[in-house]
Order: sequence, then C-alpha cells, then structure tokens
Amino acid sequence: MHGTDISPDDLSRLIDRIYEGAAEAVPWQQSLESLRSALRASYATLILRPAKPGDPGFMVNAGAISSGALDAYESTYYALDPFIALPVDEVHTVAEILGEAGWRESAFYQQFNAPLDIFHILGADLADAGGDCRLRICRPHGAPAFDAADKAFCARLLPHFKRALRLHGRLERSEVERRLYASAVERMRIGTLILDSRQQVLESNQAACELLAAGDGLFLLDGCLQASVRRDDLALQRLIAQASRERQGGGPQVAEAITLARPSGRAALGVVVQSLPGRNPAEGKQAQVAVFLRDPEQTASVPQQSLRQLFGFTPAEAALAAQLANGLSLEDASLRLNISRNTAKAHLRSIFGKAGVNRQSELACVLHSSVAFLCAEKPGE
Repeated sequence: MHGTDISPDDLSRLIDRIYEGAAEAVPWQQSLESLRSALRASYATLILRPAKPGDPGFMVNAGAISSGALDAYESTYYALDPFIALPVDEVHTVAEILGEAGWRESAFYQQFNAPLDIFHILGADLADAGGDCRLRICRPHGAPAFDAADKAFCARLLPHFKRALRLHGRLERSEVERRLYASAVERMRIGTLILDSRQQVLESNQAACELLAAGDGLFLLDGCLQASVRRDDLALQRLIAQASRERQGGGPQVAEAITLARPSGRAALGVVVQSLPGRNPAEGKQAQVAVFLRDPEQTASVPQQSLRQLFGFTPAEAALAAQLANGLSLEDASLRLNISRNTAKAHLRSIFGKAGVNRQSELACVLHSSVAFLCAEKPGE
C-alpha cells in the first residue's frame, strides 16, 4: 500500500509500532519495515548514532541489504555521505539538497549507492531526539521519485519518531542504572527478589538464586517464597501480605526485617521485606514487593586491586587485609596465605599505618565503610 493511500487503521498500527520500537530488542525494526512497505521503498534506515572515526555508530535497517554493505558504510563510506546535516525536523530528498546532477557525480553515489541500486533518497534529521538521529528511505533507479505526498506522509511520522526516540533514551538510561545498582548489590552478596501481586517471584539476582537453590531456611514452592521452619514461614507470609497491601493502598513503604532459622544449623538468614512504589496496582504481573536476603556466612569479598588503589597497600598487604576484612583472624589469614605469623604481623603494622587505625576491629570498619566493595574483582584475585 502506498503511504499516501494508507488507511487509518494501518496508519494507527504503524504509529503503534514506532512507539513499541523503543522497547524492541532491535529498536524500530518492525516500524521501519512497515514504513518501507508503505512508501514502496527498497530500504528504510534509522541511524541512531552516526559513524565516525573509531566508532562504527549504530543504525537499524529494513530491507534486503547485505551485512557487508552495512559494514562498508559504517567503516568507510559514511565519510563520503553528502546527504547529512539536513535542516532539522524537515523532510527532504537528495535531489533537493544536491541536485540530481550533483548527486550522480558524487563519489558516495557512484561507489556505494549505484552498485546497490539506490538512487532516490528521502531523509530527515531529528532534533532533540537524544543525539544526531537520521531517518533515510531509499528507492531504486527504476522506481518513481519521492513526491510531495510522500514527504508529507513522512513528515506526519517525525513527531512520533522523536517522542519514541526520547522514550528509548530514558529506557536505556534506566536500564544502565538498574544494571549498575544490581551489580553493586550483587558484589555485596545481598540477594534480591521482586514479587508480584500473587506473591510469586518475578525477578531474582544470582545471590538470591544461590540461597534458594540451597533450600536451607528459604525455598520456592509453586513460585512463592516459603521458609523452612513453619513459625518463620507464618511471619514471612504475614510481612509479604502486609507489604502487598501497603503497595496496593498507596501506604508508606515500610521495611520490616526478620530472621529465618536454617535446618542445617548454620547462622540464620536475614530478610527484609518492603513494598515497592507503583502507579497501576491493577496489573497482576507488576512488581509489588521487594525481598532482600543476606547470609551472614557469605561475606562480600574485597577486591585487592581496589585496596591497593585506595590505601596504598602492597600486593601482600592487600591480600592480608582482604582476608581480615572477611572476618578471619590474623592466624587463620596467615595460614590461608601460606605466610608466617611474624610476616603477617609485619604486614599488619604497615596496614594499620596506611589505614590510620590501631586495631583489627577498626581496620575491618574502615575497609567495610570504604568504596572498595563497589569495585569489581579482577580475574585471578
């Protein structure tokens, strides 16, 4: 169907796909394919990050173009592209900007486009869309040129693309923040679980999965959390139900803590239950309750490299300090590191001086209150 003849329903579906594209694995792949079909084009491309020296950029393409051609553009031919820096938020053809003769004479056309049977190009550069974003639509030599109706149709879609691009940017930033915070919590050996309105687990991090897999004090039953000891389970279910009610009623996000005994006799698990903020409690699968778990016997490891950087420890001192921070005595740490007690004492005196403390308890406090735990461990440490 020609874009200018598109039905209201098809136009609505195309606009829906533009917004859905913000969350697609390959963003805007479906909407670009719909746009390419509507305009009877061979290719439709959204350049989200233009290529530049040392950076191939990022673009999404609809149409049967080879990966080799895309790689060639991103590595070489982008530098020859004259159809750039268009008047923002306006739709233009390559003939309008360069003239047909100028376009035919350009190295970009002769070396890249002509071999791919690309002659007619319709384009728009989008302002305030999270960067230098470009929309390009191409037709072959034998196809009719893009006309005023095609340009008007494309122009109607630009505001939707811009809003979707801004939405995509916010989603990307939120995902980056989520991964950042999740990795920090993971390094601190804190298990996290997200429950829905049916109190079933929606998400869990690695630390939580390991604790649940052990089944010692807490496990999953039909997707729901259950404590090993009945008395503890009654208390846990009460806290989860209370947090869910607070979430649905818009009440304060109060965190409640309990301990769960473990049948193995190991130290009890620490559990914190808290309601999550939300806007639409009618959604059954929406996150409603967060559960945080901590095994007191699973201490967060301190990356030795970060200790060397923060306190100026030598490699040997950092290795000893890391063991002490994990709760080992000086004797146990020296045995684990295969060093003599006298050597360990010498290292400890130097560590005290550099950390500005006089006792091991003070050292543990300084190390645990530092940012060392937020650094990722390097392989081999």
